[in-house]
Amino acid sequence: MSLFGNQRETNLASTVALVEQALSDLGHAPVVTRLESPGAAPAWRIATGSATVDVAVVHRKEFPHLRVSAVVMTLDAAVDRGALFAYLLGLNTDLCGTAFATDGEHVLLVSERSTLDLDHSEVLDVIARVTTCAEQHDDALVARFGGRVGAA
Repeated sequence: MSLFGNQRETNLASTVALVEQALSDLGHAPVVTRLESPGAAPAWRIATGSATVDVAVVHRKEFPHLRVSAVVMTLDAAVDRGALFAYLLGLNTDLCGTAFATDGEHVLLVSERSTLDLDHSEVLDVIARVTTCAEQHDDALVARFGGRVGAA
């Protein structure tokens, strides 16, 4: 087998190196932020201000994807979900490269892209985009709709 015979493995190794370099550049030690789980895809968790951001390499059919997400708020019984969800859909129209989503009782900001042709500046951008947007919206959403900031 040639050096680049397994393109998926080469791509995965390259993506891990890009993410860890970007995290270092942003002041986060990859060794400290790495989430260790046997058999799981590579993932890291960083905290910036009130935002906790997960950076993960997720398996997809063609190539792995880089997925960056932040829990913006946790819902409780007092939250008017219909009003909140309609508001979030409206906010999505003005976002670039990210979107609000839900996962159980959590409202997330998510960005995901193929790792094919991924470069360092794109990794930095997607992490900064999710982090900045989460910090911009978390307190305002909780003040307007209730719930709790982050994954609390």
